[in-house]
Amino acid sequence: MEKLHFFGVSLLTFSIPFTAVSLLILENIPLTALGIGIIILAASILLTPTRSVPPQAVRAMLESSILSLEEILEEFEIARRGYYIRAPDGRVYLYVPLREDIGPPSRKEEPAGLVYRESGVEYLVLVPPAAELVKSPEVSGIGFEPALTYVLIDLLEAADSLEVVTDGFITVKLRNVKSHVSAGRFKTVFGSLEASIAACIAANLLGPTRVAEEFEEGDDRIIILEVLGR
Repeated sequence: MEKLHFFGVSLLTFSIPFTAVSLLILENIPLTALGIGIIILAASILLTPTRSVPPQAVRAMLESSILSLEEILEEFEIARRGYYIRAPDGRVYLYVPLREDIGPPSRKEEPAGLVYRESGVEYLVLVPPAAELVKSPEVSGIGFEPALTYVLIDLLEAADSLEVVTDGFITVKLRNVKSHVSAGRFKTVFGSLEASIAACIAANLLGPTRVAEEFEEGDDRIIILEVLGR
């Protein structure tokens, strides 16, 4: 139960007998009015939703955007892992090598089109599903693990819990993952939805990032991120 709703239930549990005693036993009108006011306040708390949009709806919107990106990847026949890079405008973009993969682009600038060229190397530039989420103050102003917990656990409820281990690479273990989107090219290029979100946050806070590897352990998912140029 949400803490706010627990407070509302506690308030209601206290206010009903308080009002009854004030009216029937003490016959005190001011205390009775106070009790009624507390009942109204408690009811308002219990009737107010704690989130404007349910986590399942937010997750469904992100998952639906994957299908559009899957069509673009199919059209370009892209099957290489991309690099998550934060541009000066604060948005994270995915740079996917179109031919030979020699690493991420060295210059960090806002892309002007769908294809970015640097020193003869071409990259397909795409916006990850969670690019706007990582720009929010709740995410950009805190550390990697708290930011990831906020987005994946609190906001999206994409898993029950997570654990982060840093040992050169960043290893994220998600327990009981809820989403399973079957988009093959997206997963090859971006990683899974959860891996893409983790890489977005890492790129925003730490530097250019790529999803090095990910695999399943039952209902759990292990994501390994490589942060380049730290």
